[in-house]
Amino acid sequence: MKNYKFAAFVMTYERSEIILDTISKILGQTFPPKVILIVDNSHSVLTEKAIQDQEFQNVIYHQVGYNSGPAGAAYYGLKELTRLGYDWIYWGDDDNPPRDHFVFEDLFIGIEKLIQSNFNLGVIGEKGGYFNANTGRIRSLSNNELKKNTYLEVDSIPGGHSMIVNSQVIKDGILPDPKLFFGFEEFDFCLKAKKGGYKLFIDAAKWYKIRALAGNTSIDFQRKNTNLGIDNLVKREYYSTRNLLRIYSSQHLYTSFAVLVIKSLGKMIYGYRFGLKYGSKMFNLQRFALRDFVKHRYGELN
Repeated sequence: MKNYKFAAFVMTYERSEIILDTISKILGQTFPPKVILIVDNSHSVLTEKAIQDQEFQNVIYHQVGYNSGPAGAAYYGLKELTRLGYDWIYWGDDDNPPRDHFVFEDLFIGIEKLIQSNFNLGVIGEKGGYFNANTGRIRSLSNNELKKNTYLEVDSIPGGHSMIVNSQVIKDGILPDPKLFFGFEEFDFCLKAKKGGYKLFIDAAKWYKIRALAGNTSIDFQRKNTNLGIDNLVKREYYSTRNLLRIYSSQHLYTSFAVLVIKSLGKMIYGYRFGLKYGSKMFNLQRFALRDFVKHRYGELN
């Protein structure tokens, strides 16, 4: 393994009870980063105190001063670690630490192989998907696709799946959009990296192994997630619609934009399938999302 200049940032918000475990799991990697930057969106000092009490030698703490959301934290983390001279940067969440001790080592083995194959590698991660510009949807990969490849080029890598970024992408001015606040900031960044000529890859072999261990061995298996009907997740529908409208508009994906507007209007009615209370929430959240996109209102929904 080469002596890569590898650093990590971890975004956090009022999770002092779990941040130390996340730091420990990152430092416990067989190929750990040389430094971890904690980007704290918290209003309290509990996270800062918890970290300072441990007297870590290779952890940098930064309190943003307000809740900038995951998008704002990622914007700062990537810029700051690039400024400090690191070549590869782990994009981390406080509640999604690496799943085992070998995640970073496995991904850097992939980085070496892909670079040797002359790919202009911008981002690598554990899982990802293909984006259909005609429908505006991101499709997960089937087991059949994963089994045929060790590494697969994808269009997008979601958050929480050990995304590692080549800092050259940041040096080229490609960064997360801090206005998004929460939701699809990784997707936006990945699309911009691809548009900038960079390749995105996932460790297909390891992803298939994880599925197989979970008993998902069907050749056509693809994970499909939906938040519709789940009351405590309904607020995410606002951020999803608002942010995707911004992403599709800024990247001139007009067919995806039009489809999303139609879906948003449809959700205003479809939400009532899950009851009057849920339907009313969905109706208003979609209305607010469309309104705020038109009026260029971003940040946190109050």
